[in-house]
Amino acid sequence: MRRAVKHVQLHRIDTTELRVISDVDAGVIAIVQVEEAVIRDYIRNGNWPHQQVSLFILNDLQPLARQVPSSALPPGGVAALDTRTVINLYDLANPRACHVFVNQQMMVKEGYWDDMLAVRGLLAHEHAHPLAENASTHASRGLTLELTLAEKPTEQYMRLEGVLSRLVEQLCLTSPREIFTNLMAITSGFDQAMVYLNHLNVAHACQSLAGRTKLREVLSQEVAQGKRPASDVGQLLLVGDLESYCGLAMEIAPFDRAGYPTAARALSDGLEHGLFPQLEPQFAPTFAAIRQLYTEVADDLAPSDLRAWSQQVADVIVGAVREQGLTVRCAVRQV
Repeated sequence: MRRAVKHVQLHRIDTTELRVISDVDAGVIAIVQVEEAVIRDYIRNGNWPHQQVSLFILNDLQPLARQVPSSALPPGGVAALDTRTVINLYDLANPRACHVFVNQQMMVKEGYWDDMLAVRGLLAHEHAHPLAENASTHASRGLTLELTLAEKPTEQYMRLEGVLSRLVEQLCLTSPREIFTNLMAITSGFDQAMVYLNHLNVAHACQSLAGRTKLREVLSQEVAQGKRPASDVGQLLLVGDLESYCGLAMEIAPFDRAGYPTAARALSDGLEHGLFPQLEPQFAPTFAAIRQLYTEVADDLAPSDLRAWSQQVADVIVGAVREQGLTVRCAVRQV
C-alpha cells in the first residue's frame, strides 16, 4: 500500500530550491526550519554546490529500500536503513542536487525528534558528506576486505566472523568518509551542534551497559552449566564491545584534527569514566590506537597509501581479539 503524503512544500534559500515531502503528521515544520538554517549556514561558509535539495521526512525508510538500489545507499546498504536516523543520497557526478531522508521512528527512538540542536547536528553532518569528498574518501571506495577466523567453523565462530568482517569494514574501509564528514561539519560552524550530538551519543553508549551486564550474566550461567567454554565469554564480550563502541573514535578524532581539544577531552572523559571501565580490558588501548590513526590520516592519500593505513587499523583490531584467543586473518586489498 502506498503511503499518504501529508506535506509537500517548496522553499527558496538563496539560489537553492528546497523541496519537502513528508508522510508524517506532526513535527515537520520544526525539522524544515532547521534544514533551512543549515543550508543558509553552508551557503554563508562558501562551500555549497547544490541548487536543489529534496528533504523527505518519513515515518521510516522502507520506501527507500524498495526504490533505491543497495549499491546507491551509504555503507550498510538496505540492512542499515531500519537503524539510520538521517541519510543523504548524492551523486558525485552531479553536485547540483542531493536527497536527504529523515527516519522519524529512529529519531524518536534515539530522542532526537524534538531536540532541534541534535537535529541541526544530524543534518549538518549529512550535508557535509558530499562537501567532504577528497582523494582519501575516493580511494576508500576502491578497497575491499578479506577476513577469516582460523578456528573451526562452528555456528558461533561463523557469526563472530560475520560481525568482525562488518566491524573491520566500517572501521577500516569506510571510516575516512565519516572522519572527513565530521571534520567538515565541525569546521563549517556546526561545532556546538556536533559537540552536543556527540555528548548524547556518549550518554547513550553508557546507558547501553545494562544490556551488556545481562549478557555477561547469561554467558556466565551457560559456562557454569557446561553449555559453553569459559573462553567464549571474553571473546563474545570483546567483539560486542568493539562493534558497539569503537565507532565513537570517528566522532572524537575530528575534534582533535580541528583544534578543539576541550571538546575532544570532554567527550573522551565521558567514555573513560562512564564506559571503558565496564568493558573488556583490551578495549581502551584499542580505541586509543584507532583514534590516533583517525587523527593522523591525510586527506590526499593515493589508493595504495590508504590501503596501508586501513591495514594498520585492521591490525589493531586483530591484535585485540587475538588477546582473547581468536586467531583472525585480515587483509585489505585494492579492487
